[in-house]
Amino acid sequence: MILDLDRHPGGRSELTITGSLDLAMTAGRPGSAAVEGTLVVQNLESRVLLNGTLVASGRAECGRCLEEFDIKWEVPVEVMILRDVDSDETESETLLILQQKGEVDLREPLRECAVLGYPQAPVCRDDCKGLCPSCGIDRNQGSCECEEDNVDPRWEGLPD
Repeated sequence: MILDLDRHPGGRSELTITGSLDLAMTAGRPGSAAVEGTLVVQNLESRVLLNGTLVASGRAECGRCLEEFDIKWEVPVEVMILRDVDSDETESETLLILQQKGEVDLREPLRECAVLGYPQAPVCRDDCKGLCPSCGIDRNQGSCECEEDNVDPRWEGLPD
């Protein structure tokens, strides 16, 4: 996950990305992820633009039933490497790296993109029934005798 600014050809080209990233996210989310895909590199005089979509995969905890499962998610990437430190493009919303020459380590910007692209509430499958809010049984594994109370307790004091 290295881009050599001195040897990369000018103009438009592609950069294949494969490897593993340490995501360092909170519990229940992947600690690391395998990342792969191809990025478009536009090597201009004063800047290098990297953009595209990678695919990341790892192990996560379901937001409904708390079971661990394999997850894949898309990672949109938009990174700009500025070679001219005096450029006025430092106000961009794109991830920005200031480096004039040499090798650029892309692991940290790609890690940021992977964390930002991670779904907020991942589920193991679309029809996951989750846990019973009363007894905590996994509704995918079995059923319980708990009554479903569809009344929001915040509204109980109001007249009908």
